[in-house]
Amino acid sequence: MKGLLYLIAGLLIFSGCAVNKDAMTARQEKKKLQKAAEIAIVRKAVESRQYIIRMDKIYIPGGTWADLVPKNNFLIIDGELATVSLGYIGRYFGTRPISGINFRGSTVDYKLISDQGKGTYNIQVEISRYNDRFDFFITIGASGYCSVTINNNYIQSVNYKGTLVPITRLAENRQNNNIRL
Repeated sequence: MKGLLYLIAGLLIFSGCAVNKDAMTARQEKKKLQKAAEIAIVRKAVESRQYIIRMDKIYIPGGTWADLVPKNNFLIIDGELATVSLGYIGRYFGTRPISGINFRGSTVDYKLISDQGKGTYNIQVEISRYNDRFDFFITIGASGYCSVTINNNYIQSVNYKGTLVPITRLAENRQNNNIRL
């Protein structure tokens, strides 16, 4: 009788493990599909030059990172147009103090280098407004996380971290949810 109980308990345990294994593989497949879709969305946004990078951290000279408000600190690349609104901490080389980098300009030079094996993108873009120009060096990971370095003659080089958001997705969300940005 004990043997029969052990046999039934063993069968229940093995059948439970098999069901869990199937459920886990289904979850893993779903995660893989979501990640592949996310990678495709990032690739399409980068290659079409229509994205927003929302900055959430700035590197403070001296070795630490400070948090930023992403809705107020961003870089928008929309084809040949660019909009920049970023906080700034660092030295300036001019007569007026600088507390932020805010302007609209045009992308004069845009170089995209992609590493399909790693799923990363390195972008060098020169954005100019009148006689002033800013050089942006952007590294974008497959999942959309970014690091941005900005160079200009009048400010110290500054580093940011942020997240890429495709412009088309924002426009669709605004239409679907009647949200204003």
